[in-house]
Amino acid sequence: MRQGVDDDPGNLLPTQSGTYALLLHMAQPVQLSVGRLGVFSFPAGDTVYVGSAFGPGGLRARVARHLRGDGRKHWHIDILRAHAPVYGVCYAARAEHLECVWSQTLAAAPGAHIPAPGFGSSDCMAGCPSHLISFPSGLSARRLQQLLSTKCEI
Repeated sequence: MRQGVDDDPGNLLPTQSGTYALLLHMAQPVQLSVGRLGVFSFPAGDTVYVGSAFGPGGLRARVARHLRGDGRKHWHIDILRAHAPVYGVCYAARAEHLECVWSQTLAAAPGAHIPAPGFGSSDCMAGCPSHLISFPSGLSARRLQQLLSTKCEI
């Protein structure tokens, strides 16, 4: 995600529907209650949340909301966002749902860790353990882009 380009970085994304990945950084470990899923320990390091945006406003509206961090806590990621800034966004503006493919690709990557089973994947039909993957040793935005083979705003 480019910093300082726009007051609302979400405006850099298209209004089409698609799949996105937020690259977040946890400065220190934190223990959080994630609704009905329970309480989990999130490690320090980099974390990727994979989601989809097939509603009104598409990628631009959904990612902008996550970046602002405002509104009521509706999704699991809203709880984590209060503790971890987003420093990169990758996306694919396509009608094809890539959320599970991306989550499974990231979960299989070296150094990947699932800190909260079920996080962001309550409605997953592909059996993903989570749509939140942590990389305690770090994950650069460039490496994330390579793993997902898609466009990223860094």
